[in-house]
Amino acid sequence: MSLLEYLQNNITTNNTVDEIINVFEEMCKTPIEEDLLLLEYGVYDFTGEELFYYDLVRQYPDGEGEYYQLRVSLMFAPDEENRYLEDTLWSDDTNDNFFDYIRRSSGYNYAKNHNIKSIDIRIDQT
Repeated sequence: MSLLEYLQNNITTNNTVDEIINVFEEMCKTPIEEDLLLLEYGVYDFTGEELFYYDLVRQYPDGEGEYYQLRVSLMFAPDEENRYLEDTLWSDDTNDNFFDYIRRSSGYNYAKNHNIKSIDIRIDQT
């Protein structure tokens, strides 16, 4: 089973944010050379509708000088509480355990206490 299929088969809107992060963390235990992890959250208008995105990304080389980005995007309706929440952190920019950092972030605290509007699990190429 591919990493994308693993995520798609184990993450639904019925999962809690903790469960989703646990699935993503488990997927990251599958070795890939030169991978990086990314946490990114904030209010963005990627689709013509402003949403609060809480993204977990695993990036790794595609073998042709670019990268694959395996992404789990949790989307929430924008509100006054999340409007100014914003962060971007690559795993190589912290000495802390990346998943501990995630669980201490203000975006995580917001996401775990609000209803997920939708989830997008995909792989992109840079």
